[in-house]
Amino acid sequence: MEPIRNSEHLKEYVKLHPDNRMAWYLLGKQYEQQGRAAKANYCFIQAGDIYEAYEQKPDPLSEAQEQVRAQAEHAMEWLRKERLRRIRWRGIYVLAAILLLIAVFSFSRSKTNNVAAPAAGPYSGNAVGVELVEATTADEIGTAMQRLMVGDDRAALGIAARLQQDGEWRNWNGTTELLFAVEQQSQGGVMQLSWYESRLCSCSPADASKSYAAYGQWAQEQEQRWTLASGIRYYYTRTGQWPTSVDDLAQSYPNNYIAGDTPLMQAMFESLLSDLKDKSKGQSVESGAVGTKEEKDAQMAASVGNGKAGAGQKDDATQEAAAAWMYEPLQIRVDKKTHRLAVISGDIIIRSYKVGLGGDRTPEGSFLISEKVKNPNGRDDGPYGSRGMTLSDTKYAIHGTDEPQSIGVDDSLGCIRMSQEDLEELYDLVPLGTKVTIQQGGLSATVSVPAERFRLEPKQDETNPRRTYAWLN
Repeated sequence: MEPIRNSEHLKEYVKLHPDNRMAWYLLGKQYEQQGRAAKANYCFIQAGDIYEAYEQKPDPLSEAQEQVRAQAEHAMEWLRKERLRRIRWRGIYVLAAILLLIAVFSFSRSKTNNVAAPAAGPYSGNAVGVELVEATTADEIGTAMQRLMVGDDRAALGIAARLQQDGEWRNWNGTTELLFAVEQQSQGGVMQLSWYESRLCSCSPADASKSYAAYGQWAQEQEQRWTLASGIRYYYTRTGQWPTSVDDLAQSYPNNYIAGDTPLMQAMFESLLSDLKDKSKGQSVESGAVGTKEEKDAQMAASVGNGKAGAGQKDDATQEAAAAWMYEPLQIRVDKKTHRLAVISGDIIIRSYKVGLGGDRTPEGSFLISEKVKNPNGRDDGPYGSRGMTLSDTKYAIHGTDEPQSIGVDDSLGCIRMSQEDLEELYDLVPLGTKVTIQQGGLSATVSVPAERFRLEPKQDETNPRRTYAWLN
């Protein structure tokens, strides 16, 4: 009971002398001995520097404040880092909102001005639109979003996709990622934005099955667009005139620029021809109807370009330049090192096949497909197979073989050998006049073909019974 009496005595004392810090300290120690921590801490706080001098540590209030301050600083640092992390993604959301407002404003203004939408023709190129994105930076995502949302040519369903990278090339038939889609709704001025990659939106991704199905259909249409656009360009460089119909391109041998057509190619011809004419304005292309054959080939090679340029080098200043890959003429690359033949457009590998070559007997350099023929020498099972494509009127050609074991090795006398399935697809895919570059290196060993091969509906006679072929098989 003695400690209690002492405590009571000290309590009375500090009431009479509240500025006596030593008395507060002693009272606090009494409470501490009794296990009454709250009262003890109150007294120690009143004791101030006396408590710190005797105990060699801050008073409980100062210590608590220091802990709170440290915790607050830790929380603020975490919030700062989290805010910086979110700002990067929030920028995309803000841009999307701005673009949506622009789209709504544009739509509202067009209604106010009573501007009627053009009537739908037999072919609508705006049903599905695709923007190929090379990286998922905020700039590229924002640019793709703007092109899909704004403008008179925007599609009912716009999809941003990223092709699988294969070294310096993008693989058309690889694993394609769909990043997001923009779909116009039936009610005016309303668009639905669906994210398919959680890392872009910090959200649960939407169901992409509908967009993947639409993209697959669009990809098949794009291959027909490539072939038709290339045929139109090569026809123009050789004749100096634009074709008037698909029939001008799908003529009989030797003017068989393309090996047939499809209903879609017939339907898209007029709009595609108009686009290519617009893109050709300001570009001087000499007529291929005059001059020697060598001069014509030189003119054609100049108009085709050098393969990796064009579509692979986008100009962000205009939408037209960004979509150049859609119209870039098809070309062929042959890699003697990997025994691969690739069909390319810009930096996109559309197909990659295993081929047989002749080592040093296969020449390197640039050529043109100067002739396309079916069943050379009247047969489809001979040493040249069912198709042949002569390179720049030489004795070298791309053709089939009756020695399938020679595919992938150096066994020919210089020509490029292909399996029948690959050869027949290539024959339909690339038009007369296609540039062929043979080199050492430049392609990976990847074989890239789709499950469903590209095929045209033949409508002309592409045989040549008047000639006996003697390519350097």
